[in-house]
Amino acid sequence: MTTHFSITDAHVHVFLPEKYPLTQVRSYTPGPANVADLEAHLERIGAKNVVIVQPSPHGIDNRPSLTAVQDLGRDRAKCVCVIDPKTTTKEDVKALADLGVCGLRANLKTAGIDAIDNAAQQLRDLDRVMMGTDLILQVFLPVHVNIALAPLFKSLGRPVILDHFAGLKTSSPTLDTDMAGLADVLSASNVFLKVSGACRVTDYAATAVALDDFAPDLFATARGRVIWGSDWPHTGKSAERAKRPLSEVEPFLKIDDQKGLKDIQRWSENNNHFQEITKSTADDLFGF
Repeated sequence: MTTHFSITDAHVHVFLPEKYPLTQVRSYTPGPANVADLEAHLERIGAKNVVIVQPSPHGIDNRPSLTAVQDLGRDRAKCVCVIDPKTTTKEDVKALADLGVCGLRANLKTAGIDAIDNAAQQLRDLDRVMMGTDLILQVFLPVHVNIALAPLFKSLGRPVILDHFAGLKTSSPTLDTDMAGLADVLSASNVFLKVSGACRVTDYAATAVALDDFAPDLFATARGRVIWGSDWPHTGKSAERAKRPLSEVEPFLKIDDQKGLKDIQRWSENNNHFQEITKSTADDLFGF
């Protein structure tokens, strides 16, 4: 893959368990992935700008993500935080925005919240405390819940990002129905598709060719609203977490992010489209 421009990685995490304690309510225990590690990752893939997403093991203690933004500099780093909307005020959210926070994340799939009514209420609560700001709402949910919430997404007066291919699974027996429903969701001008974590979509298959028949159509449907993120440092498989005690550190997966970028390029119409997905759309959305 040959490119002549820097890219933007719109989905990474930092883990600083030695400095900031992990939340007791979590599904896994990560090892450290600090700012120096992140800088090395960005150098490997040729990324100038980055969006740091608050990971679930740090709960609503957003200091790790905010620390990374401060260390990297707000000219090249933004972050998406996680809050409890029941205990966070609008003033608190505005203060976060002043620190370089560009959005709030509803990490509902990881939290086990996938009942449609419950998920909808969580998103309404987040939107309520975000009123008066231009923050983005980032959502991680299974694809069928995203489809059911399409009217809610469309009604919100802010950009909505659907994480990890909107929860799509190529192994699903309802894949054709899911694709049709997802096309409807992505028809809304405020809904963005984040094409991160392709390995999640293909159930960690050795290659991402299972997406060859679907990704180009998604890219076309949401043209101008597709962004890419590596999902570095690649946390483990959720199916294996139930077998692992929290006292044991979960190893990061060995994912070739440069190969992942080649997949994105293969699914893009041309080099301009690839640049749009991996840089210009994200830069406009996040204010770089």
